[in-house]
Amino acid sequence: MFLQEERTTAFELIPEMALCLETTSLLDFERGESQRLADMLRRVGQPALTIAKELGGAGASALSMAQLHTWVGAHCPSLAIMMTMHHHTVAGMMAARHFFPDIQGLLGLIARDNLLVASGFAEGRTNTHISESTMAVEKTLDGYLVNGSKKPCTMTHHFDVITFGVNYLDPQGQTQIGIGVGFAEDPSIERKKFWSVPYLQAADSHEVTFNNLLVPEAMMCFSTAIDDQLDDAQQGTGNHLFAIWFQLLASASYLGMASALAARALAGNKGSPDDRALLLIDQQGATMALRGLAASIDDNRFLRSDLARAQATRFSIQEAVNRISTRAFEILGGMAFMSSEDVAYLRVATGLLAFHPTSRLASTHFLCEQLG
Repeated sequence: MFLQEERTTAFELIPEMALCLETTSLLDFERGESQRLADMLRRVGQPALTIAKELGGAGASALSMAQLHTWVGAHCPSLAIMMTMHHHTVAGMMAARHFFPDIQGLLGLIARDNLLVASGFAEGRTNTHISESTMAVEKTLDGYLVNGSKKPCTMTHHFDVITFGVNYLDPQGQTQIGIGVGFAEDPSIERKKFWSVPYLQAADSHEVTFNNLLVPEAMMCFSTAIDDQLDDAQQGTGNHLFAIWFQLLASASYLGMASALAARALAGNKGSPDDRALLLIDQQGATMALRGLAASIDDNRFLRSDLARAQATRFSIQEAVNRISTRAFEILGGMAFMSSEDVAYLRVATGLLAFHPTSRLASTHFLCEQLG
């Protein structure tokens, strides 16, 4: 059966939510309120999947998470996007905890209270690295004052914790890229409507603004403090942890959306055998590429060259997703487009992977440097 291994993983990790997704139509979720998805994720979606068991989480592997996101993407794209932003951030913090010991307390809190974590990194800005930011930060006696905005920011109205990137000019005049943490109830955090297109609206991706948000020193970490301890190949490892996990989960989520279209085309037994075989070749090829990236993460490979491989894998899957969705759409034909709203919805949604960081244009020099 199509996506059978992914389905098995979903029912092992999130059985109640998996059953709900399987028995509810895709558009029922996508056209519904974002609060419904956030509540489901918090209540039965296991927000602590990527947190180690000793900190109260499930200790799920990268391979399991890739399979889970593929399956969820096929059944509820908006929820898959919510989960991508939450899980890549939490997994990144988990992987970076030996660099940032203070982050372990937050991870334990997330696991204990099933908190949802929003990602306030570089999504939505073209030609940027995921950890770069327009946030301004000023050092004070009490910590750091942060100002700026992030749009779109998934789970704008539903997150409990938000992580974000900042650019900080230190006393020596050096610009540092930092990662900070804020909490939803802080009055310095403002939310504004931003997302206006009808696709992925249930992911609640709007604008979050920080107005003199005070972040304690324990909740603000800078990459140069880590890089001073590392060799050239390891430079930026603290940031790479988040970026590599993001490429894995975003790619998996959108591959799931494309797989949903492919499954509809295959179930209808439409098109020629060659058409159907090409669908399966692209889907399986992308799946195996995804599993290879997941295996690398499970082996704790987060060097600069590993980030380049993760980006290359993502762009390869992105091309496969485009081919799968286009071919499946053509096989299904105009009548399916006119009679099945979810077919048209999935066709557009699959193309949005290209808008997530990092762009191919921004990555060209880095990929040639590391892989050429």
